[in-house]
Amino acid sequence: MPLIATFGAGSSKGFGLTSAGAAPALVDYLVVAGGGGGGIYDSNNGAGGGGAGGMRLSYGCGSVCQVEIESGVAYTITVGGGGAKSPSNNTPSSRGGNSVAFACTPFAVTSTGGGGGRPSGEASGGSGGGGVSVYSQVGASGNSPPTSPSQGNPGGSGKDAGSAPNNRGGGGGGHGGSGGNGNNGNDGAPGSGTANSITGSPVTYASGGSGGGGPCGGEGTDEIGQGGGGGRQMGTAANGGSGVVVIRIPCGPGATAVTGAGNTVSDAGSDKVARFIVSGTLTI
Repeated sequence: MPLIATFGAGSSKGFGLTSAGAAPALVDYLVVAGGGGGGIYDSNNGAGGGGAGGMRLSYGCGSVCQVEIESGVAYTITVGGGGAKSPSNNTPSSRGGNSVAFACTPFAVTSTGGGGGRPSGEASGGSGGGGVSVYSQVGASGNSPPTSPSQGNPGGSGKDAGSAPNNRGGGGGGHGGSGGNGNNGNDGAPGSGTANSITGSPVTYASGGSGGGGPCGGEGTDEIGQGGGGGRQMGTAANGGSGVVVIRIPCGPGATAVTGAGNTVSDAGSDKVARFIVSGTLTI
């Protein structure tokens, strides 16, 4: 009888069994990176909103394969933090941190942090940051580096309307759509996120931050990878939200365990759901 190779961190085992005698498990994943921080330009110009953290998933996505992991192996999970807003006028905002499931294995799944709202030297990312109103700067690219299916979308362009009240920044891109363009007194709309029910109930992840020019950019929501809103002057931009990693184990064993403060294991029908809001490890 031919041997069946597993794809976990340990060596291949005969007859599809691990060294502990348990069969490997096919698991679903959702990996969302941290959102980018919002930008600030000056008192006359709106800056870009931060892009959403990249989002990669298998659950509910028929074109993407599950990952096969072994029992008794501690798999490393990394959760990206939100990017910082521009600290002062015309200074760069930051890209969000990458999130990684099953780090340091051949089947690692990496989502890239959302791009910072322009002005930013880190404007491209999982989803791109929005552009500044000066010269109607274009938004930054999303899905960078490219993945298939796409992990995100580009940011919207800023609008230079020739007068301070109407100069508005572009919105940050989201997993569900591109950021909106600023337009004659209207901030660029944030790119939409995508809902997924891997935890057992629908949650919308990876939406972008709004473009700057209005009163204040909204803070990116933690644990969904939302981009931070752009601003017009000091104190009006916002930080990006942190990411999250969720692993769903069909008919998961009762021994499923996680490390990391705040990380949890819960039931969804007969499945186990491991949810990571900080970096840690998963063992089944």
